[in-house]
Amino acid sequence: MTTFDEIKINPLTPKQWPEFMRIRLYPDQQRFVPSPEKIRSQFIFERTGKKPPFEIFVIELDNQMAGFFTLVKDVDDYLWFGGFQIDVAFQKAGIGRAVFERLFAFVAKSPEYAGISLNVQYSNKTVLRFYQRMGLTQVAMMKPADEPLWLMKISRENIMQMVDRKKA
Repeated sequence: MTTFDEIKINPLTPKQWPEFMRIRLYPDQQRFVPSPEKIRSQFIFERTGKKPPFEIFVIELDNQMAGFFTLVKDVDDYLWFGGFQIDVAFQKAGIGRAVFERLFAFVAKSPEYAGISLNVQYSNKTVLRFYQRMGLTQVAMMKPADEPLWLMKISRENIMQMVDRKKA
């Protein structure tokens, strides 16, 4: 299993766009997340002034791009986590858990964030269970035109407790 120290998480650089665009998912996963093309389009064209709508972070393992996710500070001071994708070649290796351990450590050191929030499609049961194992709870169901979404959150206080338990 991949550990906290084995992965690198850094902001996407312009040189990494070609590799970013090659991230692959299994066909049954593709409907749950925006494609790399859509994320790139939103990042480039949906700006407020010169600022992109979110930051894109790449996950690297053994100097290869294993996946990515987006982050933005939301209106309620939660760190909004989205677009999480792990390439098929790297799935089932513990990268998801390692990413969340890193995020939790970051939020624990960053009092400007109230916690982490995200959406997950109602029918995406595997990912819903993963986020629950990571400590996120379902706080509301939203019903957009296509498929219901769960709003999930974990507060900074709960993150701090988890980080403290891990240290002990």
